Amino acid sequence: MLPDKSEANKQEAREHLVSGNCLYLTPGLYVRLDNLVREHAGMFLEVFDLDERRSGVLEPMDWANCSPAGSDRYRRSSEKVSAEITAIEIANKIPLDEIRSARRLELDLVRDIPLELFYEWLVWHEIHHSVHDDPVVAAGLDNCVHPEIKSAGDRIKIMQAMELEADRASFNRLFPERTLKAATPAGIKKVRSIEPYLVLLHEIRAKRGIKRK
Repeated sequence: MLPDKSEANKQEAREHLVSGNCLYLTPGLYVRLDNLVREHAGMFLEVFDLDERRSGVLEPMDWANCSPAGSDRYRRSSEKVSAEITAIEIANKIPLDEIRSARRLELDLVRDIPLELFYEWLVWHEIHHSVHDDPVVAAGLDNCVHPEIKSAGDRIKIMQAMELEADRASFNRLFPERTLKAATPAGIKKVRSIEPYLVLLHEIRAKRGIKRK
């Protein structure tokens, strides 16, 4: 006889839905993640239809994003509500092939993030960007408003530093007892080339009055 699952494991099982070649955001998981976003970022979690987003004339977007722009709708339970808010957006589904082929500086998403925790990892990643005002910092990089940035190469490194830090912060939320490290010598070398830019990133944030968390 199989051992009984704990209540937590039963909840995870209800939230974890894979069908066909996609991981889906279930209603129960949405509610839990929306509560995380409200508590830790002071925003709402808005769901977008991945197929609809990618069928337009614009380039395909990632599975999630945070933006300083106002959003005009969000979900509350099963109801759509209109309001001018800033939201974290997340896809209603994520293709498994894209998870398998994604390349992160220190993370192997298949090896390091269980599917039942993947959406939560993704949301914590975006919460980290949001509370550190990274979308606004990134816009400043594009518009060359940060005098500390001397070249296009510096801008790329700062963006990579943002992603490295958000990956680490999100992973630490889920697995505080584990430490991330690039798996190959080439990966370790690349991370080491980016880490000095974390200091510069913190300086840029500090000038905007954003405290390090």
